[in-house]
Amino acid sequence: NFRTSRDSLTSQVVYHADDSMVVDIPAEKMYLYGKISSVKYEDNDLSAPQIQFDQKTSLVSAFLKKDSSGKVIAYPFYNQKDFQAVSDTIRFNMKTGKGLTKGTYTKQGELFVYGEKIKKADSATFYVLGTRFTTCNLDTPHFAFIAKRAKFVNKKWAYTGPVHPEFEGVPLPIALPFGIFPLSQGR
Repeated sequence: NFRTSRDSLTSQVVYHADDSMVVDIPAEKMYLYGKISSVKYEDNDLSAPQIQFDQKTSLVSAFLKKDSSGKVIAYPFYNQKDFQAVSDTIRFNMKTGKGLTKGTYTKQGELFVYGEKIKKADSATFYVLGTRFTTCNLDTPHFAFIAKRAKFVNKKWAYTGPVHPEFEGVPLPIALPFGIFPLSQGR
C-alpha cells in the first residue's frame, strides 16, 4: 500500500515510442518520437509521430510530421469511444477529457466533417469553427455545406449558424439562416 498524490491520474497510462523518448525532469515533460508513437489512457487512444506530455497540466499534445520537402509523412490520430479524428495538431487534457484540434477530419454518422478548429467539450459534444461537412468521402469533396460555427452532438444532431452549399469549391449564392442535421445511421 502506498499513497498517491492528489494530482495524479486516475488510471494507468500506456505509451510507446518507435524512435525515442525524452524525459525532461525539471520541466516535468515527456516527449515521444517515432513514426508511430502512441498514448493510451482510459478510453483515449492517441497515435502520432510526435507526442508531448506535460505532467504539470496533464496536457497531451500531438503534432504531424513533415519531410524535408514539406510533404506530410504522418498525421496524429485520436480515438475516443465513437469519436475518431485525424488532425494536424491535437491537444487534450487527460484529467478533464476536453481537447482542441486544428485541421481535423472526422466522421459523424454518414457525414464527413472538416473543421479548422474543433473544441471537444465532453465525450459526446464538440464545437467546430470553420466547418465543412458532406457525405462525399473525398479529401476535396464535390459538394459540401459550409458554416462558420457548428455544434455536434455525437450520433444525434448537428446545429449550425448561417450555412451555405458549395459545389466543386464554388459557393452558391444561397444561404440558410441556420442548419439542423440529423447524424443517425440509416434512414
